[in-house]
Amino acid sequence: MKGLFHKVKNRLTRQRFVVSTIRKEENLFETAVFAATIFFVPKSLKRPECTVTTHTLDEAWDTHHRLTARLAQEFPARLFQEMMSR
Repeated sequence: MKGLFHKVKNRLTRQRFVVSTIRKEENLFETAVFAATIFFVPKSLKRPECTVTTHTLDEAWDTHHRLTARLAQEFPARLFQEMMSR
């Protein structure tokens, strides 16, 4: 398996995001959140809103699904601030 991605529309702000998880190296995974257009196309692939690095596949999938669920219901700016402070 190469990666995982979901399209998310925030219920509070109506913003659209794409959450993507990829394998960067043997034991390194990265989950990134990109701001998206109305058609869920990322606005900028070079500047994600938030990135989270993990070291196991299970941890990467958990992070991906947790971010996807929270992004649909919480204010994005608060969530990104919380994820970046970790």
